[in-house]
Amino acid sequence: MRRLIWVGCLFLAVVGVAAYAGDGIPMGNAIFYPSVEAVYTHTDNLFLLDKNEPGGEFSDSFWLIRPTLGFELPMKESYVKFNLSYQYKDYDKYQISTHDAWFADFDSKWAFSNGGDIYFRNHYVRGVTEVNQFDPNYEATFGNARFDHDYAQLGVELPINKLNTLGIEAGYNYVDFSNSDESYIPFYGYEQWMGTLRWKYHYSPESSWIFEYNYTDSKPRSNALDYTLMTTLDKKYTANTFMFGWEGSLAHRLSGFAKAGFEEMRFDNNNYSDYSGFVAEAGLGMQFAEFVRGDLNIYRRASQSAFNVNNYYTATGAEFQIHHQVTKYFFWAAGYMYQENRYPDAIKADVNGDGFVDALLYLWTAGQDRKDKISRARGEIGFHFTQQLSLRLNYQYEDRNSNVSYVDTLGISHKPYSYTENRFAFQMQLGW
Repeated sequence: MRRLIWVGCLFLAVVGVAAYAGDGIPMGNAIFYPSVEAVYTHTDNLFLLDKNEPGGEFSDSFWLIRPTLGFELPMKESYVKFNLSYQYKDYDKYQISTHDAWFADFDSKWAFSNGGDIYFRNHYVRGVTEVNQFDPNYEATFGNARFDHDYAQLGVELPINKLNTLGIEAGYNYVDFSNSDESYIPFYGYEQWMGTLRWKYHYSPESSWIFEYNYTDSKPRSNALDYTLMTTLDKKYTANTFMFGWEGSLAHRLSGFAKAGFEEMRFDNNNYSDYSGFVAEAGLGMQFAEFVRGDLNIYRRASQSAFNVNNYYTATGAEFQIHHQVTKYFFWAAGYMYQENRYPDAIKADVNGDGFVDALLYLWTAGQDRKDKISRARGEIGFHFTQQLSLRLNYQYEDRNSNVSYVDTLGISHKPYSYTENRFAFQMQLGW
């Protein structure tokens, strides 16, 4: 209750400031951007499970409130930015392990007189249900275990001459579940070191050709609850990725990037499949009219997996979104995503090779090669009452159709990794 009182006081403070402030709150050379977001959501399938599974199609509602304090210090061609958010989340029926989550983002760039720059970025989350933070390609669907995630990047861009730029970047990424009090975890913790070399050839003032090499060294972080995943735990790997592509803008209507190449993921400590193949990523923005914009993302990625004996899975998909600012106050948006997740190795009943069945589900589905087809459609309408106050109402439908299935002794058909979900959300945001 004390937290809610403090959040309410902050909310009222933001309301008072927003009534008089314009684009942020200047304080000396810095600009502050306080905001409060409140969201109410109803779902007819909270755990994202098939109707014949325990907990399947469990209907529930939840609300969250997220105050954020943003800070920016602009300095000619350089800047420092910082955002800190606290989130309180509660369900009508479900008992979440903890109501609190924290998000912190730091971004800085320091420009040199010769046109180069050095940058540092850091993204930190102490979360619970935000599974996309540690598994962005959507193998994990629901979690209730406290986790910590941090991703830091340090890089430099050096102009070689007027047409060529060399970029060097180092990164560190970790996920840790050791602070969780739950009896299971939705994924395993890991630690990654990354290095990138990037060459840009600026063939025009607006566009560049890119050659990129990425190296990743990844190893799992051991946890007492790793056994609840029922997967092999020796998933240390190294990855080498080579990509060639383009970034920039064309005719002031199309902007973004597109790159494709080859990746090799080699897992050192087990005999299951390594990945060696095609990877690609594109993010393109299209300005159809003055107030109509579309965004297209296309990708093929290989990601580490926590499913059965599989070291990795591939995610191949595309997503398109369109946004139309109809009037100064009213807008609508819509989007559609389709993705296929494929796993290289067939399901085994004895995951660890010790002669014992690790889960009856694996016994009943042994020998099947898992393939998931995921589609998601979303629509939204919104109102900007002022520059600082907006309301949004959105609906999302999701369908995951997995080929893994079995029939139990009662003759009931089960598809343990398939589901549908209808989700409605009402959102209010005040601030910047």
